[in-house]
Amino acid sequence: MSCVAGAALLSIGPVEAATGLHFSQTNQQLEEVPDIPSDATHVSLWRNNIRDIKQGDFSQLHQCVSLSLAYNQLTEVQSYMWEGLTSLKSLDLSGNSISEVFPGAFSTLPSLESIELRSNLIITVQSDMWQGLVKLKDLFLQFNHISQISPGAFSTLPSLLQLRLFQNKLTAVDRNMFTGIQSLTLLALTYNPITTIESRSFAELPKFHTLMLDNTKLSILRADLFEGLTSLEELLAFNCEISDIASGAFANMPSLSYLHLGGNKLSVLNKEFWQGVPCHTLYLNDNGIQSISGDMWEGLDNLQQLYLGNNPVRYISPGMWQGLSNLEQLNLKNISISYIPPNTFAHLPKLEKVGLELNRLESLNANIFGSDHPDKVFVALHLNPLQCDARMCWVQQAEEEGWLCFTSYGASGRPDCAGYQHIPWEEVDFGCDWGPNYKENSC
Repeated sequence: MSCVAGAALLSIGPVEAATGLHFSQTNQQLEEVPDIPSDATHVSLWRNNIRDIKQGDFSQLHQCVSLSLAYNQLTEVQSYMWEGLTSLKSLDLSGNSISEVFPGAFSTLPSLESIELRSNLIITVQSDMWQGLVKLKDLFLQFNHISQISPGAFSTLPSLLQLRLFQNKLTAVDRNMFTGIQSLTLLALTYNPITTIESRSFAELPKFHTLMLDNTKLSILRADLFEGLTSLEELLAFNCEISDIASGAFANMPSLSYLHLGGNKLSVLNKEFWQGVPCHTLYLNDNGIQSISGDMWEGLDNLQQLYLGNNPVRYISPGMWQGLSNLEQLNLKNISISYIPPNTFAHLPKLEKVGLELNRLESLNANIFGSDHPDKVFVALHLNPLQCDARMCWVQQAEEEGWLCFTSYGASGRPDCAGYQHIPWEEVDFGCDWGPNYKENSC
């Protein structure tokens, strides 16, 4: 090693911290690894011009637990680069130009738990890349050019928990791609142009709880797609091109609690979709759903949150929510409704929040929650053409009684009144005899 830019080294220098000695030489135009104190525990050489690491550059850093070489100009990774880093737990190689990871490239790092290889030029992933990494928990491979993953490519990683492969060039997933990763809990395939997934591709992942397939090119969810995922808790498949879901597609996932299918091309919902689905949260927003039948939610007894916003539903009725006895949040934002019939939400005893923003509502019927209203319910009504007249008196009274509250993402939860844009809600004259501005015989 050689001492480069000595003045900079003196000015920045190593820094003592509660977690050890930190050595930082970031954004210093370094072309090679500088001299580093042998007792350094955290080393950052982030954003320099280092093209090559010579054998022995880190040989004295036996106490080092984290090393960042992010945003340099490395093009390959070989095992001799890391000699001496026997205590290293975290290695960041993000933002280089690495296109080749040699067999056993990290085999001299027996303590390594996390590798950042995002934003490089890797095309192919093979199992011999990860030899000796028995403690590795997190592998970050996003923002590469990966188009091929060899069978069992990650099978040599017995402790792997999280594998992030999003924003690559994978077009298909086959059943041998992720075999042998017994400890894996999270797999992110987001933003890959995946069109097909072979049956049982995820079946050998016994501890798997989060699968991210969002922003792919999937168009159909087959019945055999998720076979074997008995531990899966979260499935994200939003912003894909899904137009069809096979009956029982989610039936083999008894632990599924979170299902996100927003931003797809679903136009028709079928109760067969939800066979055996115990989920608590369901996103169906931003599809093309036009109608909802009364028995649509049959089997979703555990559902607590339902998001249907930005669909051209146009009409809702009391019979639409059968079976949702545990529903707490219902999002109906921007579904083009102009009227809500009486008792529409009457059979939702646990309802706490209703999103009705960006609709065409001019008023609200006094009995939309039924005669036995909830103890407290939050309603979002922003950006509706509300006519704040006597028809809305019950709303004002319910607010005063404390069981109806307004909510929004803005500074004030109270809605706007058409024609009263510059008048605070509490000052609007509804013409109610119990309101702040009494008018005789108005209600």
